[in-house]
Amino acid sequence: MVDMLKVAAAIAILLLIIGIAMLGKRIKKVLIFRSAKPTNNEGLYIELITGILTLAIVIFGYKKPEAEWYMWAGQVIFFGGGLLHIYARRALGEEKTLQDSMKTEFHAAQTGLYKKLRYPSKTALLLMLLGISIATQSTWGLILTAVIFFPAMLFRISQEERQMADDFSDRWITYKSETKRIIPGIL
Repeated sequence: MVDMLKVAAAIAILLLIIGIAMLGKRIKKVLIFRSAKPTNNEGLYIELITGILTLAIVIFGYKKPEAEWYMWAGQVIFFGGGLLHIYARRALGEEKTLQDSMKTEFHAAQTGLYKKLRYPSKTALLLMLLGISIATQSTWGLILTAVIFFPAMLFRISQEERQMADDFSDRWITYKSETKRIIPGIL
């Protein structure tokens, strides 16, 4: 019998090693989950509390059933989210946030991942929470992610977008019209 929580921990360690290899001295970028610096932080606090609560429920409410196909699929989703987050941080270059990137030449938004998505790091975080909830068969983890975390994340994004519109007006509006928020082709 395979313990999915141990597999998830191994994947998290693997993602850390990949992050160190890809980012080198810029490893702190992997840990930064914000794309802009809004004036209000209510959305950030809701996002953090829900994420921590979801992970706590997943870990402490975990049972050790036989490994099924959907549990492995959850691990793949979790790993994919981690890789997406590392790639998104690498795409920003020396800047820590998309807002910092827009202050300079705005190269990140013209190529690669940021050409399709405005918030790939948030997409990655959502995938990681969904993946770990699926892998550990946590119904409560899925419910918290869908009912509290996802709306809190959308609220946080709306705060950030207002701030970006204030800071970059036409440049932001053009970029916003050409990309989706977190799900390519949908949202």
